[in-house]
Amino acid sequence: MFGPDLHFVDTLDYSVDPAAEPAFAEYIRKFWPGLPDGALTPDYAGIRPKLHGPDEPQPDFRIDGREAHGLAGLVALFGIESPGLTSSLAIGEEVAGKLGL
Repeated sequence: MFGPDLHFVDTLDYSVDPAAEPAFAEYIRKFWPGLPDGALTPDYAGIRPKLHGPDEPQPDFRIDGREAHGLAGLVALFGIESPGLTSSLAIGEEVAGKLGL
């Protein structure tokens, strides 16, 4: 299993574009030079929200608590990707603090 790749979309579209296969296969061949032609088949697509658009720098992730949205007991985490995922314990402590735990 390889992926995911990233394509910015303006509308909800869960289709997998078969025309993306040649570029995707070329990228995979950096790691697996012996990948046979035609060996890849599309599987599924999903929508991953981003805090930035195409050609914009990726901002740091956000942790929004009551001070941002006014709802007690809700902590929303946005844009947490690597290296944020490697900080999961510290993020958990921050969320617990915002919840008063």
